[in-house]
Amino acid sequence: MIHSRRNAFHIALGQKQTSISKPASSRRSQDRQGQPVIDDLLDPKVKSIGSRRLQYTRSHQGGTLPFVVFSLSTTVAMLAVSVDVMRTIHCASILQNSAQSAALYALRGAFTEDGELRPGPVENNIAQALSEVNGSTGSAWFAAPAGPSDDGSSAQTPVMFEPQDMIVSTSGNTGNPGDLLLTLKARRDGADGLKLKLLPLIYAFNSMTGQPIPQGIDQANPYRVAEVCLQPATRIGAGNSGSFGLVRSNFANPQSCATFPVALSNLQWQTAVQPSQTNLIYTIKIAGSKSGTSSTSASEISGCFVNLTPSGNSDYYGAAAGSLAVSQLYENLAAFSNESPVSLSAAVEKDSRVSAFDSNSQEFTSRAKLIAARLNRAVSVQPGRFYILPVLAQNPLINQKNRVIGFSRMRLIRAIFDSTDNSISLEMEIGQSRPMANASIGTRLAAIPATNGATIQPSNSALNFAPRSFTQSGLAALPRGMVMAPALSPRSIAGGGI
Repeated sequence: MIHSRRNAFHIALGQKQTSISKPASSRRSQDRQGQPVIDDLLDPKVKSIGSRRLQYTRSHQGGTLPFVVFSLSTTVAMLAVSVDVMRTIHCASILQNSAQSAALYALRGAFTEDGELRPGPVENNIAQALSEVNGSTGSAWFAAPAGPSDDGSSAQTPVMFEPQDMIVSTSGNTGNPGDLLLTLKARRDGADGLKLKLLPLIYAFNSMTGQPIPQGIDQANPYRVAEVCLQPATRIGAGNSGSFGLVRSNFANPQSCATFPVALSNLQWQTAVQPSQTNLIYTIKIAGSKSGTSSTSASEISGCFVNLTPSGNSDYYGAAAGSLAVSQLYENLAAFSNESPVSLSAAVEKDSRVSAFDSNSQEFTSRAKLIAARLNRAVSVQPGRFYILPVLAQNPLINQKNRVIGFSRMRLIRAIFDSTDNSISLEMEIGQSRPMANASIGTRLAAIPATNGATIQPSNSALNFAPRSFTQSGLAALPRGMVMAPALSPRSIAGGGI
């Protein structure tokens, strides 16, 4: 029985071997004992599938190399953007701020505190102001990314301005040689250029493909340009008051750089400032409850004394009624006559509300002669000085709040006291529109004082105090007698290097 089963098995095995028998070349794929290997026992279809799988796997293993190269180049590019490009953009932003701030300061260097052009060439005076920015009196004002140096010790250097970085020109206003434009460049080049570490690696693949590598790809030289012109001032800083902070100590007469406590009506002022007007001397008719508030002559401007002393309560400025208010006015005038080192004038902005004195009140007339004498003393100690006077939207409202819409530049010639009615009138000269110390300009709500605890909302500027814009012939014409301030140009100036 057992023998018969063995015979049957060998017969079956023989049949199987016969069915899968191969040519002589295939039969050589047997082991040393003559037994058939597994490959010889597989069906041809199965062998075909396995072969294709092996080829497929090998082909995909070879296809990963381009993917790795692409991923590496993308990573390097992203790192270059993150490090080199963003550092260059950050540097350009600092250069923009540096150029703007330096130009605003340097343009003022061409003028005295009360707005007269300094002696000597304008370019030299502006360059002298820029030397202060460069650190001639101390440290440089601005610093920006640079290098880094080969030893890695310096990654930031001062922003320096050279004479070739500035262009000084006039705005085309031939009647006012002080209507200047200043263009100033802040740059990073030479030893201050930005060395790029990762961006050149992007172009390293060019050598592998035979493409040229761009020149200068290893350094960025960004620069920014600022243009500054003169615009009507919208804010006058506080005087040299201990309670409100000291005015810059390099002002020769810091107490005189505050707002003069005499206001003018724009109803007459808007005619006087026209460039076609030739009259220079105007009589300021001081308003009162009995004398009226309107002018009757083309050479007259309605005006009033105003209390600019800070009150310390919900109304930013003091009232204009009573003996205390008159005393505050008298003490404030002492700063302008050099009888006191402290000015009581607080900061005044466009849209501030100030109270007008009644020049016919008993408290005022009792001290009118002293007030006129103090004004004339101011003329004697500073005979040619121009002052900053607020301009009111309308004729003065006695013992009420009056809205300030701008500032005038006037020279006090004399104060006239009339003993018959104890009245005061002022004779003043209208000046050219110029920037004055302590005057600035803002385009947004900043620190406009509040009235009764409510914030005063800004209003549209009167036509003669509106910001100037560029026309085909240049910057818009400039009226007379305006207090100006350096401001960024209304036209944009492009820089370069990202």
